Amino acid sequence: MTTYRAFFNPSTGELIRFTATADTTSGQLVRFEWRSTPGGVMAEHVHPRQEERFTITSGKAHFTVNGQKRTVRAGETVIVPAGVPHSAGNAGTADIDGIVELRPALHSKEWHEALAGLAADFRTTPAGVPRNLLQLGATFWHFRHESRATSSPIWIQDIVLPPLWALAKVFGKRAYYDHWDTSTGTVNGG
Repeated sequence: MTTYRAFFNPSTGELIRFTATADTTSGQLVRFEWRSTPGGVMAEHVHPRQEERFTITSGKAHFTVNGQKRTVRAGETVIVPAGVPHSAGNAGTADIDGIVELRPALHSKEWHEALAGLAADFRTTPAGVPRNLLQLGATFWHFRHESRATSSPIWIQDIVLPPLWALAKVFGKRAYYDHWDTSTGTVNGG
């Protein structure tokens, strides 16, 4: 069984530790323990090809799903169908804990690691967007099937990101760097 270390994304206020990935589920799902710190915000986005489930285990999370605001407490689950815009936030003073699942897995593990890695390694905006346009193109176009921001229309992203992605390849920028990998190795299940 593969194990994973927890990692923190300072841009979103999320602490994540994977418990199942594409490699361990034959691509069926990715699952992770999720913590949102006070003030943490996931900006509105869509998962074009994935359903996402948030099961809250402690605290009170604020979600907006397809324009509808909802407060979700411990023991409740929010299901976001593929392609539906959503956001989440922690407006409280205590952490929110939960379990998140995305189906199918696609490359969601690497996407979340890349977001946190970019915030840790490169100069990003407070929202976690790379200031380097080539890195933006490399990462955000590569992972477009996992997640798309809604802050700019998708059709504009479809025009702007591919040339940035191509230039990024020419200049050696990659979408994902191995040092972001949170795998810690395998443990024999005794």
